[in-house]
Amino acid sequence: MSDQLSIGTVQSFPELKPPGVRMTYSTRPGTAPAEMTDTFECEFDKVDKPRQLARFCVSNTCYSPGEDDADRKRRFEEARILLERTEK
Repeated sequence: MSDQLSIGTVQSFPELKPPGVRMTYSTRPGTAPAEMTDTFECEFDKVDKPRQLARFCVSNTCYSPGEDDADRKRRFEEARILLERTEK
C-alpha cells in the first residue's frame, strides 16, 4: 500500500459495452505523467448511477466477482465496497 499516488492519463469509455475507465499512475513522487506505465482499469455494469464494478485490473492482474482465486475475489469485493461508499 502507498499513501502517495500520482495520477497520469485518465481515459473514460462510457460508449463501450461494458463501460470502462483506464488510468496510468505512479507511486514514485515526481514521476512525469508521460513516464507513468502502471495502469488501473475498471469495467462497470452500466454508465448511469448506481453503477456496479464488474471487473478491474491493476497492471497485468485482473479481479472479478467470479474469480476462482480467493485472494483475488476478496480484492475485488474490497474495491466494489469502496466504490459503493463513494457513490452515496
